[in-house]
Amino acid sequence: MTSAGRIVAVGHVGLGARDLDKLAQFYREVLGLKQSVHHPGVVAIFEVGDVDVFLLPGASGEAEFDLAADDLDGLRARLVAAGVSCTEATDSKQSGHRGFTFTDPDANRVRVTDAHVRSRKS
Repeated sequence: MTSAGRIVAVGHVGLGARDLDKLAQFYREVLGLKQSVHHPGVVAIFEVGDVDVFLLPGASGEAEFDLAADDLDGLRARLVAAGVSCTEATDSKQSGHRGFTFTDPDANRVRVTDAHVRSRKS
């Protein structure tokens, strides 16, 4: 395997929220998680170790995750060269991440995003 485009972390775990702002308040005030992003009615992101937990408006009960890559375009090119079905890489207006999805051999769709710099630990 080449060094271009390595998976370096689970980037995010996402949860749907029927009432985003109320659920964000719970995660922030009751669970005591460090909130790094809050756009009322759009998204709330919390740092949990090296993984972000994000809340988005939507149905509750379904968790999603993505993989974070150090070279998103290099990884995508490597997967395409290996015959893996990938979407085009796009920039998300909601999260600010560039990403793409691929389909694994079991037909699971997996999202890959660009890795981002973590805030300093206190």
